[in-house]
Amino acid sequence: MSKKRILVISGPSGVGKTTLCDHLIRKEHTVKPCVTATSRSPRPGEKHGKDYFFLTKKEFKDGIKRGKFVEFTTLFGNYYGTPVESLRAVFDEGKYPLLKIDVKGARNLKNKGYKGVYIFILPPDEETLKHRLIQRKSKESKEEIKKRLSRAKREMTYRKDYDFEVVNDKIPRAVRQIQDITREHLC
Repeated sequence: MSKKRILVISGPSGVGKTTLCDHLIRKEHTVKPCVTATSRSPRPGEKHGKDYFFLTKKEFKDGIKRGKFVEFTTLFGNYYGTPVESLRAVFDEGKYPLLKIDVKGARNLKNKGYKGVYIFILPPDEETLKHRLIQRKSKESKEEIKKRLSRAKREMTYRKDYDFEVVNDKIPRAVRQIQDITREHLC
């Protein structure tokens, strides 16, 4: 197994990346999630070191200056990035790192020469995505949801930069597609 190949899952906010990745790691034991970092506050149920490394903006900026991230970006006023150590830890286990990151982060990894499989997750349609965002972000204003939908449209223009596209209309089918792609092109 090539130890330096990665699996990248990207797509707009609300498309179901986390759900699909959670299902995938239960079924595909050759991949392991790479815990990324963020400066945003944890959502209910999220745990430091499991879902994300939750850092202050100052800690994140210091990490950037010290070269502690293989990629990073800002999104909705918060920092997101992949710590070098997190990626290295998965490689050391002999597994393929699974990175659930935004389109800018994926582009940064490709530009740095990280080889692997890059999969873009799409919603079945815009109305479904809007409904998912409203359900998930029930505490956000209509204006915030509108901003996320606008960003989602922009992010979908990056889909051409990916090796594969998967439409998340039914979770089992989408997970099976990702699993098939992973087995054929990564493992």
